[in-house]
Amino acid sequence: MSSLLGDRRAYAALGAAAVAIATLPTIYLALKATFKSKRVEGQYTSREFVLAAGAVPFQFDAFGTPKRVLLAHHAPLGAWLLSKGRKDEGEDLATAATREVFEETGYPCRLHPVPNLPTCAPLPAELVGTDPQPHSTRIALNSTEPFMITLRPIAFGMLKLKLIFWYIGAVDVPYDEASASSEMGGVQPGTHQIAEGFDEVRLFDIEEAIEKLAFDGDRDLVRTAVSILTAKP
Repeated sequence: MSSLLGDRRAYAALGAAAVAIATLPTIYLALKATFKSKRVEGQYTSREFVLAAGAVPFQFDAFGTPKRVLLAHHAPLGAWLLSKGRKDEGEDLATAATREVFEETGYPCRLHPVPNLPTCAPLPAELVGTDPQPHSTRIALNSTEPFMITLRPIAFGMLKLKLIFWYIGAVDVPYDEASASSEMGGVQPGTHQIAEGFDEVRLFDIEEAIEKLAFDGDRDLVRTAVSILTAKP
């Protein structure tokens, strides 16, 4: 008799478990709909965030194909890095990005017009008039808009968040296919190389640059930039 009761309880427990499992998709869809309808926002005062910008500075060949990446070695960290830094007051982000490359490497950098850049930035009003534009991704032609952004939580006094806007840049150093990754010149005047601890600057082939970079985020930036530059229209 006790065995029969035990079997019935076991079957009842299995039945309840089956019902619970069967309802999981419904619960998931209900939760998904609830959270989808709510916007999660965080607001920060000017003392709690800082804007920064950087660039992935490529060396291009005569056909506009990215071949090498300019990296700077930070001696205190013992790490190869992409150049970036805080924008100055009144400075636009694009200017900050190219300025930081020069200050940390000693080599002038310019924004590279990307042939086909996926972006959510709307077209200028002079091209489309006053008609509303959709909130969707489009392909911008020969664009110098940022291609990526990093949101970095930090804790320094009241500072809580750093937003880093990333651009695709170009260094005007002639490309020589026969030469391997090449070390650039020494410290250049007007830079922050010594003050900020950068002791070496080098052009690396793209795959070697990805291997040399110390942080996963920097490696993702290079891979993403290359995929955008080499994507077919």
